[in-house]
Order: sequence, then structure tokens, then C-alpha cells
Amino acid sequence: MERRVKYIAVALVAILLSIASYYLFYGWYNVFPWAVVALTIGYFSKSRNESIINGTIFGYLLFLVYIYLGYKGKTDTTSFIHFILFNLFFSVVGSIAGIVGSFLGNLFKRKLRR
Repeated sequence: MERRVKYIAVALVAILLSIASYYLFYGWYNVFPWAVVALTIGYFSKSRNESIINGTIFGYLLFLVYIYLGYKGKTDTTSFIHFILFNLFFSVVGSIAGIVGSFLGNLFKRKLRR
């Protein structure tokens, strides 16, 4: 039960951060708050496996919502299918980035405790 609550909290953080970064500070510098949050998620994860799962959820939803908000394309079926494939591909890239950031945050925590 506790694990599910953490996953939901990470998902909400990702969604809220992507909405805020799209509307408040849209640009290449979005990477900085995203990285800080990914490192923080990893730092507060209890184990390496939990940090990987949390990072996956964070990165995937962050990219998914951010790209979806920016979609200003056509609404015909072919364009929408291309958009969905594009979105899924970059969301997987985002999940990999979330894994790396969260894993590094967890690694940093373990190094500090030694």
C-alpha cells in the first residue's frame, strides 16, 4: 500500500512539473528543474530498485504530458497516429532519463551515508 502511494505521488509530481514547465518556463532550460526533481526522487527512494521504478514513472509521465501539451497538430487519423508514436518514443527516452537521474540520486545518498 505504501509503495502505491509513493508511485502515485511521483506520478503527480511528474504531471504537475510538466504542466508548470510548459506554461511557466517553456524552453531548453526545463532540463534543470527536471534533473533536480529526478535526483531528489532518487535520493528519497529507499532502495536502488525503488529509485529505478520511481525514475521510470517520473520520466515517462513528465515527457508524455509535456509533449501532449505542446501538440498543436492536425486532428486527422494519420497525423494523430504519428503523434502517438512520436510521443511514446520520446516518453521511453524520458523514462530512461528519469531512471538515470533517480539512480544517481540514490547513489549519491548511499555515498553520503558511508
